[in-house]
Amino acid sequence: MHDRVILGGTFETLHEGHRKLLRLAISSGRRVYIGLTSDEFTRANKKYRCSSFASRKRRIKKFLGKNMKRAEIFKLDDVYGPTLEGKFDAIVVSEETREKAEEINRLRSIKGLKPLTIITIPLLHADDFKKLSCERIRMGEVDEQGRRSKLVLLGVGSTNPAKLKGIEKIARKIFKKFRIRGIKVASRIHGQPFDNDTVAGAVERAKVAKKKLRADYGIGLESGLFRFEGRYFDCLVCAVYDGEVITIGYSMAFEIPNELGEEMRKTGKTMSRLFAKLSGVADIGKKKGAIGYLSNGLAERSQMSEQAFLCAMIPRINP
Repeated sequence: MHDRVILGGTFETLHEGHRKLLRLAISSGRRVYIGLTSDEFTRANKKYRCSSFASRKRRIKKFLGKNMKRAEIFKLDDVYGPTLEGKFDAIVVSEETREKAEEINRLRSIKGLKPLTIITIPLLHADDFKKLSCERIRMGEVDEQGRRSKLVLLGVGSTNPAKLKGIEKIARKIFKKFRIRGIKVASRIHGQPFDNDTVAGAVERAKVAKKKLRADYGIGLESGLFRFEGRYFDCLVCAVYDGEVITIGYSMAFEIPNELGEEMRKTGKTMSRLFAKLSGVADIGKKKGAIGYLSNGLAERSQMSEQAFLCAMIPRINP
């Protein structure tokens, strides 16, 4: 345990992320110094209106209870507070503010001061896998425990039933409350995508779906051919976009006859078009797909959508 631990923040709404930060500080230091942003600082730096300094201070004191005997709350008028002068041993931050703690240590080093031990907690996410924040609570999107108040809207850049079926199956396992809407997106990538164009197509579809449907998440799915050691493999790529971050997932890949791969590369014909002709099944891409035809019905396209979407969500489920 450290002798003197410092942390800081606005602590508006005192949500579960704030509580975890305060608990960690109390468990890490014999004496804890809590920098609470002043009213002037919050007005200048926050997009939303905050409670008064006095009100936020009362909430912290009430939450800490008997632990206030080891804590001291002081007014914070800038991002550094007394960290560049005071004799502290450690600083408690979230992943989001760790970079600022590292900057503080660089400035302390210039001043000849001992670096602070940086104690970091992961960002806390709401049950829609987006960051839990005061702003989101104030907007009514989630409560202080991160519980979503409305359905999560998943906007998909496709109306293909096989793709939507796969996404819905995985969404039921991930989200508590959700709704799926599909929209046709005209991709700038013409014909059959190959290699990196497949990823670019998925990303474009995700971004357009997010914007046009005003969705919480935009989801783009793009099938493409990837070449490995002279052979062609079909793979479905999924991009998930939340307005800031894009995550990518891939499905299983299966080999197609080399002559068909070469034909598509030369002519620009799509998998759906070629395999609809071979199988005699119109719109095969909207049904079991080429994988259904080549596997004699043992697999189908919706499974590829499941896999790709799940893999794209993994960095969000376990960031």
